[in-house]
Amino acid sequence: MRSHCASPPYGVAAAALAMFLVAVCPGPVSSAIPLDPNSVVKFVDPLPIPGAMPEAAPNCYEVGVWEISQKLHRDLPPTYLWGYGPTQETASYPASTFEVTRGVPIQVKWTNNLFDVVHPLPIDATLHWADPLGQGHTMNPYDGPVPIVTHLHGGEVEPQSDGGPDAWFTPGFALKGPGWMHETFNYPNEQPATTLWYHDHALGITRLNVYMGLAGFYIIRDPDAEPADLPSGPYEIPIAIQDRTLSTSGTLAYPSVSDNPDEHPYWVPEFFGDLIVVNGKIWPYLEVEPRKYRLRLLNGSDARFYGLRLQDKLAGTAGPAFHQIGGDGGYLPQPVVLNDPRFANSPRLVMAPGERADIIVDFTGYAPGRSFILTNNARSPFPKGAPPDPGTVGQIMEFRLVAPTGVDNSVIAAGSALPSLGAPVMTRTLTLNEVMGPGGPLAALLDGKMWDADVTELPVLGTTELWQIVNMTADTHPIHLHLTQFQVVNRQRFNVKRYMRDYEMLNPVIPAETTTNPPIDGYLQGPPRPPDPNELGWKDTVRMNPGEVTRILVRFAPVGSAEVTPYPFDATAEPGYVWHCHILEHEDNEMMRPYKVVAPPLNPSSVLAADSPRPRALLAQNRPNPFHPATEIRFTMPWAATVQLAVYDVAGREVRRLIEGQVAAGEHVVRWDGRDGTGRDVANGVYVCTLHAPGSTMTRKMMLLK
Repeated sequence: MRSHCASPPYGVAAAALAMFLVAVCPGPVSSAIPLDPNSVVKFVDPLPIPGAMPEAAPNCYEVGVWEISQKLHRDLPPTYLWGYGPTQETASYPASTFEVTRGVPIQVKWTNNLFDVVHPLPIDATLHWADPLGQGHTMNPYDGPVPIVTHLHGGEVEPQSDGGPDAWFTPGFALKGPGWMHETFNYPNEQPATTLWYHDHALGITRLNVYMGLAGFYIIRDPDAEPADLPSGPYEIPIAIQDRTLSTSGTLAYPSVSDNPDEHPYWVPEFFGDLIVVNGKIWPYLEVEPRKYRLRLLNGSDARFYGLRLQDKLAGTAGPAFHQIGGDGGYLPQPVVLNDPRFANSPRLVMAPGERADIIVDFTGYAPGRSFILTNNARSPFPKGAPPDPGTVGQIMEFRLVAPTGVDNSVIAAGSALPSLGAPVMTRTLTLNEVMGPGGPLAALLDGKMWDADVTELPVLGTTELWQIVNMTADTHPIHLHLTQFQVVNRQRFNVKRYMRDYEMLNPVIPAETTTNPPIDGYLQGPPRPPDPNELGWKDTVRMNPGEVTRILVRFAPVGSAEVTPYPFDATAEPGYVWHCHILEHEDNEMMRPYKVVAPPLNPSSVLAADSPRPRALLAQNRPNPFHPATEIRFTMPWAATVQLAVYDVAGREVRRLIEGQVAAGEHVVRWDGRDGTGRDVANGVYVCTLHAPGSTMTRKMMLLK
């Protein structure tokens, strides 16, 4: 196989060189001189507008990943990238936009055309990653075939078409991950009109594949339900904001030395580029008329947050306000005004990686010749890291006023109120954790567990759950759930120090197969804070701030109806879904967990054919394990039934019968206090928990250690 670049330098002493690995090398690695962002002339390239993805047949697409070369700036040579497209000639960064209609399903065959390509960025094989060649965890560089898989971010799709991290495949489908199901993905497009996006999601290398250029917009329209007379046509513009770093030869650069090189040779906790790239151009400009424009904003960066507003280029005064009409999952109940120039403390639009904001900016009344800079004030890492350099990443792009070409009859409007999701059937308390090393984080975790621990989130199809997520880290994490759109309930401060102390007493070793989270109620501080006004819509990615509990209401049913209606696919099928942090370096190093939707209650009188698949009861591993003095045993029933849950010793003698009788569908939690049926403490040792349910018997080993 040919490589586009020499092997990554190990132990490079020069800090500047150590931070860079060249994506395509016209010469040796030593020619990779970092490009000074202050030397790049701003606002000399017009903003590219991605075109529509062409169909291969009506409602059918064939889209591949290809090697491409593309100029990111007028004064720089072309950059080697990867892009999506039907052919290599039509592939681009960012990719063409899928323009689809609600209720009209499409099919997309995704192909990997990176034949004989060695990944030009440093794959860290010490992470849990796709590992197509089965080489295991190794400090050596990987030079095998590149795995990819495409995820429709925010899409309500079947598990087989979700593009989960284990569904990767190499060129020609030669090698496939355990979650791979089929070549052609089905997108039903039943959800409300909104701005989605698609990007690579291969396990352990999402950050690298997206950095190479694998991203694009996916816009769902609903002519029958959208507000009328919004800005459209040339006045509706998708804007994907990303940060990159280049060498003087125009090649992509990415860190190639880890903060903890003895543990991970290449992985870094977050990547922050020093150039802002918008729709594939570095610091571009857009000519606008004195009228309303609809901007569909996407934060497509690896880790950088953005705090956005418009500022007069010459005077430095506030520019026109943002009227946000939509978010991740569709229209807001009403427009929300941000960056109002009449009020100095008007909130900015803050966007985390993965979030989208549908805004209208009204340039009416501003004279041709005037210019506004879209600025950024978000710190990195967010919210308490370094402020952005006002001369570089503190600027995004320029808007230049030109003469009007017609009358503006467009309006600023949003959608209808959100439906009530009803009372949750379950409240889950989950944690955000970091594992620290001598140079900084070694990994980030969800609920103290690694990616391959047993599945512990098993929501029942059609039910609503309250997830309260406790952020014990120092940074904000954008948490994203596949399949669902959800509603943000509130945020609340908590006593981090005391919670951490008690958490560590219950969980002395993290990561763990099972964890026990102290109930959060006794640690809360002050009243809950409602979501921001522009979060009062459907969300699939939400900012979870340090020192806060963030609560979201999740209904595992389609969002397009006020009532619980069935998905147009089997959401309980394999390989299931995932939830994760959308800081790509975090999700690539364990801050991602699988979850599976289980079947809803069945009508007891229903009769299934002999060859029909029947949902199964599920028994999870007890938590904690080993334990003392007590442990929790969780099991999920897909229908109401009579069950027996009992504890046995290793000789097969029954120690304690915990449940005997009818239980409802859904997840159940039973506590065993380490005592037998007479109330006496049992001895240290191994015990077996057994669940007898119709059609199945399941066991889990437990260890009592006093």
